[in-house]
Amino acid sequence: MRIAVRVLLVVALLAMVSLGASAAPKTQKVTLTLTEFKFSPKNVTLQAGVPVELTLVNKGTVEHEFLLYAVPKGKVEDMDAFALSTTYFKDTGEIVAEFPGVGMAAAPVLFETEVVKGKSVTLKFTPAKKGTFEYGCHVEGHYDGGMKGTLIVK
Repeated sequence: MRIAVRVLLVVALLAMVSLGASAAPKTQKVTLTLTEFKFSPKNVTLQAGVPVELTLVNKGTVEHEFLLYAVPKGKVEDMDAFALSTTYFKDTGEIVAEFPGVGMAAAPVLFETEVVKGKSVTLKFTPAKKGTFEYGCHVEGHYDGGMKGTLIVK
């Protein structure tokens, strides 16, 4: 009888440990490639509440920017001001930016990330806001040339 109780306790403990391990959210890893006038992929879907590692790789010939903000409704005169006022990274918690070979930075709000040609940056955050958002490069002429994409958070 004692052996049966011990076996049941061990089985119960193993079940709780395995449930706890499987309940931990896995990190969503996404790579965006930046080249002249485009992001690849152009559309990204993430799950809210699950940590993200978003790696931005600049394979272009010039520096590019990454901004994430509300989808504009109609023509916007000043895209930087619009992106700043509607940035996705406001009130989402800490955002960590890792610059390989250089270091890292962490902040509660992120407006834009500059990615030097031939380099990469990894942004780590947990998406909280659900909806459809736009990402773009606001280097002069790039956004108007089509360098933008869509991020959907479900």
